[in-house]
Amino acid sequence: MDSAAIFKLTCEIVGGLGLFLLGMKNMSDGMQAVAGSSLRRMISMATNNRILATIVGVVVTCVVQSSSITTVMVVGFVNSGLMQLTQAVGVIMGANIGTTITGWILVLKIGKYGLPILGAAAFVNLFAKSDRWRYWAMALMGVGMVFFGLELMKDACSIIKEMPDFKDWFLQFQADSYVGVLQCALVGCVLTTLVQSSSATLAITVSLATQGVISYETAAALVLGENIGTTITAILASLGATTNARRSAYFHVIFNLAGVFWITLIFQWYIGLVQSIVHVDVNAMVLKEGIGETFPNRTAAIAATHSIFNIANTLMFLPIAPLLVKFHPPS
Repeated sequence: MDSAAIFKLTCEIVGGLGLFLLGMKNMSDGMQAVAGSSLRRMISMATNNRILATIVGVVVTCVVQSSSITTVMVVGFVNSGLMQLTQAVGVIMGANIGTTITGWILVLKIGKYGLPILGAAAFVNLFAKSDRWRYWAMALMGVGMVFFGLELMKDACSIIKEMPDFKDWFLQFQADSYVGVLQCALVGCVLTTLVQSSSATLAITVSLATQGVISYETAAALVLGENIGTTITAILASLGATTNARRSAYFHVIFNLAGVFWITLIFQWYIGLVQSIVHVDVNAMVLKEGIGETFPNRTAAIAATHSIFNIANTLMFLPIAPLLVKFHPPS
């Protein structure tokens, strides 16, 4: 195997992932600095009405672009007594829906604008006299980093196609059986736990699928596992916290575990339903100069897979959430 190609692949993936994660942090920090008090007030005002609390979770997570930040804030509020467990459950379910917006951002195919957005925002950040403008620029810089990082990772995944050993390794994970689906979900869970960002692993998954390194079915199974991996942040935040704060973190785990369990049981039917809803051929191929074969329709299908899973899971849990809260383990 060509060592120069491996070096290039490693640099582009690590560099792209690093830029993506830094961009997510800048975007989140900037938005929290500008509107953080309002977002925290919105979360703390979430009522015992599960539907309204879920809507609050969706809105806040769409703004901060991270379900982990929303759930950590929720755990903190429960720990300090500002929020009841019943309120927290609704916000957490909404956060799972809100985080799926990342996939739809990828559908827009605006990665090529990442570098100019980053550059323009950097100038504003450097020369603006108002703190508010600087924070807005920081958030916009984060957007540019996210898009540019995605482009780097996408280019890196196109290199993998030219490396038989790497491609053969990825082909070991095929969601063509129940065991295969579980294996792929486990890989997605482990990767997200390590990276600490389901949005980052989703971006990598989309890049691999659109470049044809993995199939849409495999990508869909990876996405299911990524939903479980993202719960580790709330668990870590709840360590040493009050019983109810730990319970809110445990609910996040149970919510995603149960959802992945029942979706994997009907996985083949589910991915067929997703494709019929978005009306795309996931195997439609486009030849791009310098890249080769690509499968652009898979981005929308993967985004829909993520969104429909979380929406369906929330609808299933909404009626039984009070029972889960009531009979939750005490520690």
